[in-house]
Amino acid sequence: MSLQRTIGFVVCLMVLFAAACGQELDSGDEKEPEPVDPTPGDTFDPRPLMGRVVINDMDMAIDHWGDDEYELKTDGDGAPVIEDDTLTLTVSYSGGCERHYFTIVADDDEFLPICDSGQLAVFLAHDANDDRCEAYPTEEHEFDLTPIKTRYQETCERDAGTINLHLQGPYVSEDVPVFVITYTLE
Repeated sequence: MSLQRTIGFVVCLMVLFAAACGQELDSGDEKEPEPVDPTPGDTFDPRPLMGRVVINDMDMAIDHWGDDEYELKTDGDGAPVIEDDTLTLTVSYSGGCERHYFTIVADDDEFLPICDSGQLAVFLAHDANDDRCEAYPTEEHEFDLTPIKTRYQETCERDAGTINLHLQGPYVSEDVPVFVITYTLE
């Protein structure tokens, strides 16, 4: 009887070990994607740039970065805020089983008129990674706006200024189709 119990225990451990081998352990420390030099074309994989601010200087459709719906919190606690060149947004979305990517995409062609108008349309793209789950998580995401600041300074040939970011995207909001947030460059 003791031998049977030992064999049963070993078999259970082997089954658990085999099941765990197919899953990645969550260490809580997600690695940042490696920077890449994007090249245009249908084979371009935007995933290494997702979760960042991207200046779309390619002839690539904005929805290539993701066009899955989400809800953007626009008022109260969790409303978009910019501090020290970092944009913080709170989003909710359907999913929960796959990693979701949120990327701020600015069109390179929009930077020349920005010098006069102070307006810049940016797109908050969401790639749900084909997540079919139906939970509704709410998350806070931070975006380093330095690429926008640098492009503004290079294009307009000035260090300081104000940009009204017109945040667009496939977000679900009946009362706010475009959210505007002021980015002050110092």
